Amino acid sequence: MFDMKVIEVIVEDAGDNLSAYIEGAPVITVGNDIREIEENMKEAIDLYLEDNPNPCEALKGEFTLKFKIDAATFTTVTASYLPKPL
Repeated sequence: MFDMKVIEVIVEDAGDNLSAYIEGAPVITVGNDIREIEENMKEAIDLYLEDNPNPCEALKGEFTLKFKIDAATFTTVTASYLPKPL
């Protein structure tokens, strides 16, 4: 049995939305929330792998994605879910 490779997806605040990328891989995406980022990143990876029979090292083999978000972006994202003060 082997440990599956974990690829870190960096999520950042991009002003009006969120952006995400994988270091060492030519895939990026944007989305309005974390759920959309996750869906869009999976689609971006699938499209990249379909078009590239010899993918970059980061995306070779089997892997799982781990989404990493910094504290400032987390605060911005979660603030949109909190009730507005009266």
